[in-house]
Amino acid sequence: MLMRNKIIGFKNLLKRLGFLGVIPFILWPLFFLLVTLVVFRTEYDMAMTIVEDKTTIEAYDVAEDFKDYIGQVTMIVDTACEAVDDMLRQGASANQVQKYLERKTLTLSSIASGDTKGIYGYVKGQFVDGDNWVPGKDYVPTERVWYKEAVKADGAKVIIDPYIDARTGKLVVTAAKLLSDKESVIAIDIWVSRMQQMTEDVAYADPDHEVMIMDDEGNIVSHSIPEEVGENYRNSKDPDRKKIYVGLCKSGGKVYTIHMGENEFLLCPRKIFDNWTVITMNSAEPAMQEVHKLTRAVMISAIIGIILTLAIVFFMTAQKVKIMNYGDNVQSIANIYVTMHKVDLDTHSFEVVACKDPSIVELVDNETYSSADEIMKTVASHVSDDRSKKELIEFLKLDDLNERMGQQNTISIEFLNIDHKWNRGRFIVAERNSDGSIKSVIWAVENIDTERRSRDELKYLAETDQLTMLNNRGSGESKIRDALKGGEGGMFVLFDVDRFKSINDNFGHNVGDKVLVAIGAAVRKTFRENDIILRLGGDEFAAFTPGIYSMEAGKPVVKRLISSIESMNVPELSGMIVNVSVGVAFYQPDDNYSFEELYKHADSCTYESKKTKGSFATFYQNAADF
Repeated sequence: MLMRNKIIGFKNLLKRLGFLGVIPFILWPLFFLLVTLVVFRTEYDMAMTIVEDKTTIEAYDVAEDFKDYIGQVTMIVDTACEAVDDMLRQGASANQVQKYLERKTLTLSSIASGDTKGIYGYVKGQFVDGDNWVPGKDYVPTERVWYKEAVKADGAKVIIDPYIDARTGKLVVTAAKLLSDKESVIAIDIWVSRMQQMTEDVAYADPDHEVMIMDDEGNIVSHSIPEEVGENYRNSKDPDRKKIYVGLCKSGGKVYTIHMGENEFLLCPRKIFDNWTVITMNSAEPAMQEVHKLTRAVMISAIIGIILTLAIVFFMTAQKVKIMNYGDNVQSIANIYVTMHKVDLDTHSFEVVACKDPSIVELVDNETYSSADEIMKTVASHVSDDRSKKELIEFLKLDDLNERMGQQNTISIEFLNIDHKWNRGRFIVAERNSDGSIKSVIWAVENIDTERRSRDELKYLAETDQLTMLNNRGSGESKIRDALKGGEGGMFVLFDVDRFKSINDNFGHNVGDKVLVAIGAAVRKTFRENDIILRLGGDEFAAFTPGIYSMEAGKPVVKRLISSIESMNVPELSGMIVNVSVGVAFYQPDDNYSFEELYKHADSCTYESKKTKGSFATFYQNAADF
């Protein structure tokens, strides 16, 4: 009877409302359900993007650490190869190369201590080792994998997959390069144990992590679980290992997921070399927790929304704001950053995500700005040193940021802050519009002072002649070429020491080195701070002086150079005067020939100067003169 009464009451209500009155009861729930489904899909995609961005940032940081570490050590191979190549062109013997590698290995002790035993190689049919290791009679350098792979690479630097080192019995990775004589090879070993330790340290810092380095063949070079090192995932009979390799091949370098038993995992690959990839693996459950929460919330909201539509709309709006704020916080997880701000390029709004510098917080809070451009310009002026201020302000301009970044997800700049510490600022894409343009970015700043100064020191060692402390041939000639390409003319001076071989023969190579050191000091005394001076090799030196275009302007400089060298005091020479043969050529601002041609001009003049006894300089005037 009760049910019958309810049915009768409902029929009476429908009659009273009429057809138009019933329509809202049908349309509003359907409309809300449709809106709910659309919102759910949007929020789901956004949450998944956040999860992938978080995983990608973590993998990027790990990959950069490995690239920086291996890059710092292998860069030394390039420096050594250039130096040895130059020595061989000058007619150096294998023993002289051995001495050079010994000095270079001593230098490495302050840069890569414990990571390598030094530089070694095969030169003029002889094995040379900077750490003075003498191999057994059965050791044939040309049969070793480092030599074969370097020859196969034909002059390109090659990173060789791990193998057992004959000397230490340890697993090593080798960087090697074939020299220009197509026979000699210079190499350096990096112990895999060091990379393994780095991998374990990353995983130790986050126990939910697994980190591995895998080559293109599926071999595990390094793994946060030491027992996995040496396994081949491509050929493994373990289905879980196989899934990791297959997923990597199909991922195209993007984040992918795999299932192991009942558990799901997120994997993010990052290439660090042509054939090596760093992979971070995390349990998908913590990362997907918010996605699962969202699914449950939407389902509950849809049911309640049919009854209380307006209340649910408000609830969904609050949830959306909550999820978006949480997403922003997830993307700004990197505790290494000093400050992080979110900038919306569509609305030009500016939001502080995290900031460890109270002065910046106070600066932003206490001022009224019309746009994000104005805020960032003010902050840049406040935090940067005068030497970096102009460049940083230019970098922070938002009007052309879309054009500068294109499809890149991040661009960065290094600058000095007001405390004269090196910082790195980075724009990171947070969101893109449907047409691929950037909607919003994260502006993040981190302190890299120790890293930058270490990198600058390595660059200085790579570009400097270790005997005279002048630019070496490679770096000096590169700077001159850049000056010429920039339309900067000047005077090019080329000179060498007369009868230098007799100095070495009569007084010994140690005295010869002292003469070269003294010449380096005399050259620095002669030329200006912005002039480019370099040792080409042996007893040959060069200098480029911008702004000097004529013989009249150049003669006083050359005269001062000869005087400085002839007045050098090298006690072991017992008063002997060192003479030099000098060739001088000029490059006018409107000239357009190459540096090699300029060098030939000066070299022909040096040859002419040698015909005159004692120090003498010849100026290039006309090609017909020679």
